[in-house]
Amino acid sequence: MRRLRDAGFEEFVRWYLARERRKRRQPEDSERRHWDPILAEMRGAHPDKLRPWFERARWSVVSLESIEEAASLVCVDGPETRRNKLITGLGPDHRLARNVVAAARAIGYFDNDEVSKSNAVEGHFRQERLEAFRRAWPRFEKAERLTLCTLNAGERLENPGGSYYLHDGFGRLLAWLYAIVYEGREYQPIEAFLAEEAPTGDFSRR
Repeated sequence: MRRLRDAGFEEFVRWYLARERRKRRQPEDSERRHWDPILAEMRGAHPDKLRPWFERARWSVVSLESIEEAASLVCVDGPETRRNKLITGLGPDHRLARNVVAAARAIGYFDNDEVSKSNAVEGHFRQERLEAFRRAWPRFEKAERLTLCTLNAGERLENPGGSYYLHDGFGRLLAWLYAIVYEGREYQPIEAFLAEEAPTGDFSRR
């Protein structure tokens, strides 16, 4: 992993809200707004994207230079990943990206003919994302960065081979790695925000 530059909590929040507005085809105004209402919006609308220590973290923009670095990220363990059998909870390192990608292959997560015939919105969405990547291979940089952060104690215990938690960008990275591993697409460095929990003191930068 290569550190590109320093960043800050405020930069991350403004970037995240701007990205959400683009996804919803809404005007981007986070760069012009005062900080207090921006922070209030983030806490109110996206509390799951904030860990308690993020405001005092050391923030950077980094580059994951190899597929091995991307494959060692720890993925989300939630209702969707459990329901779709991407996460089983069995064995060490079961949440590492490389193992989640292998699970996606094993269960036909992206290439299930039954989904194509059904009205399953979630299934069609993930298949359409992979198809979009096949047509136009994306680069994860700037507006399309990922977000990584320090593992918590439970994540470290369950995933001793893990490096950082994939805090934002799971769906995009899963489809992208799937295409690399199983379809021979080329790996390109991934740009990401990195939030590192401060063991002591306060690394926060506005």
